[in-house]
Amino acid sequence: MALHHAQSGEVVNLLAHPQTPALHSQAIVSTPELEVMRLCLPAGKQVPPHAVAGAITLQCLQGSIEVQAHDGWHPMQVNDHLYLAGNVEHAISGLTDAVVLVNIQRRTDTKTSQTSPD
Repeated sequence: MALHHAQSGEVVNLLAHPQTPALHSQAIVSTPELEVMRLCLPAGKQVPPHAVAGAITLQCLQGSIEVQAHDGWHPMQVNDHLYLAGNVEHAISGLTDAVVLVNIQRRTDTKTSQTSPD
């Protein structure tokens, strides 16, 4: 069964879903330009170091996490927001059970057409 991704104009509740008693990590929006996901990270769980080509933002919606980037660990709690430029290696660790909104700007190979002057 394919996962449902939000369509343009669709309102999505990030912290509750009537059919799901427990929250799970899920891609909310997935387009060629943008990926938005809800990351559910239990206390003590870690997302290993990795990097993505495009810019990324993280917003802590519930609980608390730490993000390792730029040679240090950055604690985040509810309502904290973090921006990372493209290709920045980072890891995420759950300090408590946490829900994080992750936005990734996907890099696309868009070639602009060059016209020569007449």
